Amino acid sequence: MANDMLPASRSGQNGTLTPMPEVTDSGEQAMPAGFNKASFGTLLSQNRKLLLFAASGLMLAGFLSMVLWSAKTPYQTLYAGMDAKSAASVVEYLQKERIPYQLQGEGTVMVPADQVYAARLKLAGQDIAPGGDSGFELFDKKAEFGISDFAQQVNYQRAMQGELARTIEVLPMVSTARVHIVLARESAFADRKRESSASVMLKLTGSQKMNRENVSAIQNLVAASVPGLDPAAVTIVDAGGNLLSRDEEQAALGAGQSLQETQSRIEQRLETRITGMLEQVVGEGQAVVRVTAMLNRQMSEQNSKQFNPDGQVVRSQKEASENRSSTDSTAQGVPGTASNTPGANPATAQAAASPKDSASRNESTVNYEISSITEHKVIPSGGITKISVAAIVGGSFATPGDAASFQPRSKTELKTLQGLIEKAIGFDEDRGDSVEIQSLPLLDITSTQDEEALSAQENKAFYLELARYGLAGLAMLLLAFFILRPLARLIGSDPESKKKEAEEKAANASLQTLSPAAFAHLESMQQARHAIQHQPERAGKIVREWVEQV
Repeated sequence: MANDMLPASRSGQNGTLTPMPEVTDSGEQAMPAGFNKASFGTLLSQNRKLLLFAASGLMLAGFLSMVLWSAKTPYQTLYAGMDAKSAASVVEYLQKERIPYQLQGEGTVMVPADQVYAARLKLAGQDIAPGGDSGFELFDKKAEFGISDFAQQVNYQRAMQGELARTIEVLPMVSTARVHIVLARESAFADRKRESSASVMLKLTGSQKMNRENVSAIQNLVAASVPGLDPAAVTIVDAGGNLLSRDEEQAALGAGQSLQETQSRIEQRLETRITGMLEQVVGEGQAVVRVTAMLNRQMSEQNSKQFNPDGQVVRSQKEASENRSSTDSTAQGVPGTASNTPGANPATAQAAASPKDSASRNESTVNYEISSITEHKVIPSGGITKISVAAIVGGSFATPGDAASFQPRSKTELKTLQGLIEKAIGFDEDRGDSVEIQSLPLLDITSTQDEEALSAQENKAFYLELARYGLAGLAMLLLAFFILRPLARLIGSDPESKKKEAEEKAANASLQTLSPAAFAHLESMQQARHAIQHQPERAGKIVREWVEQV
């Protein structure tokens, strides 16, 4: 009965006695006899304590470093491609406003991503933002006393140049622009009057190109802003020294460009027109067009004169008429003075007259002129002699994604599309032009490349983010494996711990030599000792039961 009230014990496989831990009335596990929490620190030597603290400090420092590195604020470009003077002004203002920044490369300033737009607005407000000349804000400043008209005119010209440059830089394909204007000056001599002109230098974004429409738009923009400026007087050049603007007549004659460039320009223009037309019918990305234009590579002159026999016209006309007659007259009367005396009888002097002959003549002269055409032709090089067009249009798929289920377009539809292409290029059969169109399955290469590029960017960002946290975890594992694990082994190999373990083994070995009765008595004594120390009331009850049994 007494044994039922005492804490139970457990025997190992080799018969050793292992006391079970007690549970107090409050539910906490009772510590073994003789255990003192204050003496736990003495189990470790001073060097091991220092080693433990050092390892803990290193682990904490590494963890904090990795956290701070992973939470580092990303930087974004504020301005790039600045000259040294502009970059110095920007950096000086950022230092004054205590805005963190980083310098990368030549003329590139970076600030935290969440402060990019605010910093740009502040720089613009202080009139130190790079990227162009000053505009009409030049006149916002207080005018200097006694400034001359010439200086005012120069400031006005500078302001116009700056405003035009800013306007041109709004175009997506233009990175930076510079504008130079020469204003017309009035002269007392009419023959010395000079017209206004302008020149524009463009730095294009990336590998973008400007077509003829973009160049013409810039020319008209500048010309409309300057009084008396003709668009043809605006010269536009890119940063590579290529002339982008040409006079229309020179462009038609191919001046300033090689025949190869002219051929490429014509082919590209026709391809763009035909592709845009076909995509309106077959869908975007479902038409591929290639144009080959054969050009005349030699300049020639032709003189010709054509006569039209059927086109006779009266040049001059003359008519003449003549009538002639003659008569035979014989004198009659009395000869002598009587008949010739004045006052004589006229009958005596009358002479008989009778006609003898007469004649008439009519003459008409008409001069005719044959019509003729005299033609002088100058045929410049670069004229189109033949155009060949090859076009591919997509069809439909019975099963999406299955190339074997492709269904081409009907011959009637292809014939209609071919007729449209012929009309678009000005098809001339006598010139030898040809158009060929087929319906074949097309792969959307542009979409695939865009998706691949987007996927690559997303994967790169994901791997960078994963690497941040992965390195932090790896640092923790390395600290635990190379520092904490050896430290735990050192603590476990403490001499006092080994001595205590040897004493326990010796005690267990001595218990194995006891008889069953002695072993039971020893077990009872151990339980009683433990009960007296931790549960005095139960121990007193056990002692009273023992006395009653005796």
